[in-house]
Amino acid sequence: MTISRRALGFVLLVGMLAGMLAGCSREAPPGPVSKAPIKEYAMRGQVLRLEPGTKTATVKHEEIVGWMGAMTMDYSVKDQTEFAKLHDGDNITATVFAQEDNYWIGRITATPAEKK
Repeated sequence: MTISRRALGFVLLVGMLAGMLAGCSREAPPGPVSKAPIKEYAMRGQVLRLEPGTKTATVKHEEIVGWMGAMTMDYSVKDQTEFAKLHDGDNITATVFAQEDNYWIGRITATPAEKK
């Protein structure tokens, strides 16, 4: 039995399409997940600047006992609801979550700065 080039091309095309569709229907395997524990630290500070596109808050904070001294740093805010609580100039208390080289803030309580 002989298969024409046209029929062979059609069979190959259908096979490739079926393979592509099967690949599209599977979820991508999850990336590596750290098994390191997440540490929590209490923070008090003032919001100096917000970057809505990256959900980043620049916070001038007091010493974070057990983690770092007083300084000004950028913190990621993973939860949109938490980020929405923040405004430039707000005084905040929050929890810093640290896992290996990653850190972010959450459990935020914001108090508008007093106007002078």
